[in-house]
Amino acid sequence: METAIPLFIADVHLGKLASMLRMLGFDTVYSNTFSNAALVNIALEQQCVLLTRNVTIGRHQHALQTFIIIHDAPAEQLKTVLQHFHLLAHIQPFSRCMVCNGALEPVAKETVINELPEKTAQYYHQFWQCTHCRRFYWKGPHYNRMVHFIQKITGDSIR
Repeated sequence: METAIPLFIADVHLGKLASMLRMLGFDTVYSNTFSNAALVNIALEQQCVLLTRNVTIGRHQHALQTFIIIHDAPAEQLKTVLQHFHLLAHIQPFSRCMVCNGALEPVAKETVINELPEKTAQYYHQFWQCTHCRRFYWKGPHYNRMVHFIQKITGDSIR
Protein backbone atom coordinates (compact mmCIF):
# COMPACT_ATOMS: atom_id res chain seq x y z
CA MET A 1 0.00 0.00 0.00
CA GLU A 2 1.46 3.31 -1.09
CA THR A 3 1.43 6.17 1.38
CA ALA A 4 0.02 9.50 0.29
CA ILE A 5 2.44 12.30 -0.46
CA PRO A 6 2.05 14.81 2.36
CA LEU A 7 1.09 18.42 1.87
CA PHE A 8 3.35 20.82 3.73
CA ILE A 9 3.13 24.22 5.36
CA ALA A 10 6.38 25.90 6.40
CA ASP A 11 6.90 28.45 9.14
CA VAL A 12 8.42 31.90 8.67
CA HIS A 13 11.97 30.59 9.20
CA LEU A 14 11.77 28.07 6.35
CA GLY A 15 11.20 30.13 3.20
CA LYS A 16 14.16 28.62 1.32
CA LEU A 17 13.07 25.11 2.26
CA ALA A 18 9.53 25.87 1.04
CA SER A 19 10.89 27.15 -2.26
CA MET A 20 13.08 24.07 -2.73
CA LEU A 21 10.21 21.70 -1.93
CA ARG A 22 8.11 23.52 -4.54
CA MET A 23 10.98 23.26 -7.04
CA LEU A 24 10.84 19.49 -6.52
CA GLY A 25 7.07 19.45 -7.05
CA PHE A 26 5.78 19.21 -3.48
CA ASP A 27 2.71 21.19 -2.44
CA THR A 28 4.09 23.59 0.17
CA VAL A 29 2.16 26.50 1.65
CA TYR A 30 4.37 29.37 2.81
CA SER A 31 4.07 33.03 3.69
CA ASN A 32 6.40 35.04 5.87
CA THR A 33 3.33 36.83 7.23
CA PHE A 34 1.63 33.82 8.85
CA SER A 35 1.40 33.94 12.64
CA ASN A 36 1.93 30.74 14.60
CA ALA A 37 -1.85 30.53 15.15
CA ALA A 38 -2.47 30.89 11.41
CA LEU A 39 0.10 28.17 10.65
CA VAL A 40 -1.60 25.78 13.05
CA ASN A 41 -5.09 26.59 11.72
CA ILE A 42 -4.07 26.13 8.08
CA ALA A 43 -2.21 22.90 8.87
CA LEU A 44 -5.26 21.50 10.64
CA GLU A 45 -7.78 22.69 8.01
CA GLN A 46 -5.78 21.49 5.01
CA GLN A 47 -4.27 18.45 6.75
CA CYS A 48 -0.74 19.64 6.08
CA VAL A 49 2.42 18.63 7.86
CA LEU A 50 3.72 21.72 9.64
CA LEU A 51 7.44 22.11 9.01
CA THR A 52 8.82 24.30 11.77
CA ARG A 53 11.89 25.33 13.72
CA ASN A 54 9.68 26.11 16.74
CA VAL A 55 9.45 23.10 19.07
CA THR A 56 6.57 24.60 21.03
CA ILE A 57 4.25 25.52 18.15
CA GLY A 58 0.95 23.72 18.34
CA ARG A 59 2.10 21.33 21.02
CA HIS A 60 -1.40 21.23 22.53
CA GLN A 61 -3.02 20.39 19.17
CA HIS A 62 -3.01 16.61 19.12
CA ALA A 63 -4.35 16.37 15.56
CA LEU A 64 -1.53 18.56 14.26
CA GLN A 65 1.23 16.82 12.33
CA THR A 66 4.50 18.65 12.90
CA PHE A 67 8.02 17.97 11.79
CA ILE A 68 10.73 19.89 13.61
CA ILE A 69 13.56 21.11 11.39
CA ILE A 70 16.85 21.14 13.28
CA HIS A 71 19.38 22.00 10.56
CA ASP A 72 20.25 25.59 9.73
CA ALA A 73 21.32 24.95 6.14
CA PRO A 74 18.39 24.78 3.69
CA ALA A 75 19.98 21.95 1.67
CA GLU A 76 20.29 19.84 4.82
CA GLN A 77 16.72 20.72 5.78
CA LEU A 78 15.57 19.53 2.37
CA LYS A 79 17.52 16.27 2.60
CA THR A 80 16.00 15.59 6.01
CA VAL A 81 12.43 16.17 4.80
CA LEU A 82 12.95 14.07 1.67
CA GLN A 83 14.36 11.18 3.69
CA HIS A 84 11.91 11.33 6.59
CA PHE A 85 8.83 11.37 4.34
CA HIS A 86 10.30 8.96 1.74
CA LEU A 87 9.83 11.49 -1.06
CA LEU A 88 12.72 10.73 -3.41
CA ALA A 89 10.56 8.56 -5.68
CA HIS A 90 7.90 11.27 -5.84
CA ILE A 91 9.99 14.19 -7.05
CA GLN A 92 8.48 16.01 -10.03
CA PRO A 93 10.92 18.85 -10.64
CA PHE A 94 9.68 22.14 -12.01
CA SER A 95 5.99 21.28 -11.78
CA ARG A 96 5.11 23.98 -9.20
CA CYS A 97 5.63 27.70 -9.04
CA MET A 98 8.47 28.39 -6.63
CA VAL A 99 6.89 31.72 -5.70
CA CYS A 100 3.22 30.93 -5.06
CA ASN A 101 2.98 27.10 -5.12
CA GLY A 102 0.61 27.01 -8.12
CA ALA A 103 0.83 24.28 -10.75
CA LEU A 104 2.94 24.94 -13.85
CA GLU A 105 1.54 24.18 -17.29
CA PRO A 106 3.31 24.29 -20.64
CA VAL A 107 2.30 27.20 -22.86
CA ALA A 108 2.98 27.78 -26.54
CA LYS A 109 5.55 30.47 -27.21
CA GLU A 110 3.26 32.06 -29.77
CA THR A 111 0.56 32.67 -27.17
CA VAL A 112 2.87 34.41 -24.68
CA ILE A 113 5.56 36.00 -26.85
CA ASN A 114 4.27 39.53 -26.27
CA GLU A 115 4.49 39.07 -22.50
CA LEU A 116 8.12 37.89 -22.46
CA PRO A 117 11.29 39.96 -22.22
CA GLU A 118 12.70 40.49 -25.72
CA LYS A 119 15.90 38.46 -25.25
CA THR A 120 13.96 35.64 -23.57
CA ALA A 121 11.56 35.44 -26.51
CA GLN A 122 14.52 35.47 -28.88
CA TYR A 123 16.62 32.74 -27.26
CA TYR A 124 14.16 30.37 -25.57
CA HIS A 125 11.39 28.25 -27.04
CA GLN A 126 9.79 26.24 -24.22
CA PHE A 127 7.71 28.02 -21.60
CA TRP A 128 5.57 27.17 -18.59
CA GLN A 129 3.10 29.36 -16.78
CA CYS A 130 1.81 29.23 -13.24
CA THR A 131 -1.91 28.57 -13.17
CA HIS A 132 -2.26 30.78 -10.10
CA CYS A 133 0.03 33.85 -10.31
CA ARG A 134 0.56 33.61 -14.10
CA ARG A 135 4.37 33.90 -13.76
CA PHE A 136 6.37 32.49 -16.69
CA TYR A 137 9.20 29.97 -16.48
CA TRP A 138 11.77 28.81 -19.03
CA LYS A 139 15.04 26.88 -19.03
CA GLY A 140 17.35 29.88 -18.73
CA PRO A 141 20.89 29.95 -17.30
CA HIS A 142 19.53 29.26 -13.80
CA TYR A 143 18.00 25.96 -14.95
CA ASN A 144 21.30 24.06 -15.13
CA ARG A 145 22.27 25.26 -11.63
CA MET A 146 18.92 24.05 -10.31
CA VAL A 147 19.28 20.67 -12.04
CA HIS A 148 22.78 20.30 -10.60
CA PHE A 149 21.46 21.14 -7.12
CA ILE A 150 18.66 18.57 -7.45
CA GLN A 151 21.13 15.92 -8.62
CA LYS A 152 23.40 16.69 -5.70
CA ILE A 153 20.53 16.43 -3.20
CA THR A 154 18.94 13.32 -4.68
CA GLY A 155 21.98 11.57 -6.13
CA ASP A 156 19.92 11.03 -9.28
CA SER A 157 19.77 12.45 -12.76
CA ILE A 158 16.64 14.31 -13.82
CA ARG A 159 15.17 15.48 -17.05
